[in-house]
Amino acid sequence: MKTPELGQWQRTSPFAVIFFFGKVIRLILKNAWQSLAPLLAFAVAYQGDLVETAVIAGSAFLVFIGTAAVLRYWFFRFQISPDAILIRQGVLKKSQLNIKFDRIQGINTEQNVVYRYLGLVTVSFDTAGSAGDEGNLPAVPRDFADDLRKRISRPRRDDDGTTEEPDIAPLLQLDWRDMIRIGLSDKRALVVLAILGPLAERLDENVEQTVGELIDKGSSEALEFGIAFGVPLIVGAVVGIVLLLVLLSIGAAFWRYHGFELTLADDTLRSTGGLLTRHEVSMHLGKVQTLRLQQGIILRGFGRFRMTARQARASHKNAGNKDFTIPIVTADEAAGLRRRILGPEGRGLVQAPGSDAFQRISAFFMRSRLIASALVPLAVASGLFWIGRDALVFVLLLATPLLAVVIYQAWRHAGYLVTDEGLVRRSGIIGYRTVALLYRKVQRVTVSQSPLQRRKELATLRVYMASGSVKIPYIPHALARQLQDYILYKIESSQRAWH
Repeated sequence: MKTPELGQWQRTSPFAVIFFFGKVIRLILKNAWQSLAPLLAFAVAYQGDLVETAVIAGSAFLVFIGTAAVLRYWFFRFQISPDAILIRQGVLKKSQLNIKFDRIQGINTEQNVVYRYLGLVTVSFDTAGSAGDEGNLPAVPRDFADDLRKRISRPRRDDDGTTEEPDIAPLLQLDWRDMIRIGLSDKRALVVLAILGPLAERLDENVEQTVGELIDKGSSEALEFGIAFGVPLIVGAVVGIVLLLVLLSIGAAFWRYHGFELTLADDTLRSTGGLLTRHEVSMHLGKVQTLRLQQGIILRGFGRFRMTARQARASHKNAGNKDFTIPIVTADEAAGLRRRILGPEGRGLVQAPGSDAFQRISAFFMRSRLIASALVPLAVASGLFWIGRDALVFVLLLATPLLAVVIYQAWRHAGYLVTDEGLVRRSGIIGYRTVALLYRKVQRVTVSQSPLQRRKELATLRVYMASGSVKIPYIPHALARQLQDYILYKIESSQRAWH
């Protein structure tokens, strides 16, 4: 199986069982209680040694998963027609996917350690209108995947029947220093802390009591050493936990993006990266709906950005699957990539957050938010003061100026830039996020006014695209109407597709 054969139902490699094994496990984890209920019932009903019960239950579980994976592989078939890929699958419930070439937005591959040794990959097809990957071809040879990609992306051949190889232009390569920057700027540490909180609440009472006794004992022993030894001990423990989370985040960056390389071939962006499992993600430039540039406080210190190209999606569910992510870029690299991705139409669309080309929104943006976020807590604090809740009053009074600072930062970072072919929206509180789009890819435009906006002759412009919506609040009402009419004109007059 080195070239896609037309009109024949084919199997993938028997090593596809590994793919289906993982798929069954993910399905069980997704519906853990329903899937594991029969196994738990058997374990409870079994009268015997606990270790023996665990061994039998674990063996039965592995046999079940293995059998399900083998059956899924056995009933899996695919066929390649001149304009589509057909996939038949299902053991008891049969299904057939018919994926048209013109609906495919990206052809992605994944290669774990075993597949890399065997020269196999798993191909996934990202199509317009689906929340995630619509179909997969597991454990097919790398040459087969490359030939299939060429067939889909370049369906028309030259007059002599040959197909020219596209020129591959390397655009970006990341090294170990970039992995550290990605790890330090990632939010995985916060995610770990968020997971540890609910887990701690689910601890058994006996475990909690034991932990409490250990803490009390440790505290008393620390006091015996005196403040000079106890305080550094506590500080050292906190610093150790933070360092551990940072190291885990950096390790995750190496795991996902090690050897990251971005290339452009035949108007298709393609990224490859990964330490053990190599991920290859692709997106045709014509499929890009919006181009996002993000910079948090840590990336700002590094002078770097995170770039994301979004394409059409059916819903917000699994929206991340529709994103083409470039984890870290410099300002110059971001500008060069934007010129390539948006083409001549994107000329003038500046995404550097500090650019003077951005216009501010009206300061009345802060007024209603200050009323809701500052005056209301003050009124509540006054009531709590009369009933003697001094502690809560202090918290509310402390939160009020903090909320005011947040609202001011949101207004100061908000801005917009308008050109003849597209616009850029800037937002953020601590960091920045800019979103660039082309008018011809907009599907709908609305102009709305709140009572305050109506009195001040302001409005909110919102543009809807296949990748979501972008709004520009508190701009002059006349400008919003003018932009609405102009965008609708550009949509109707454009001869190019929006996807």
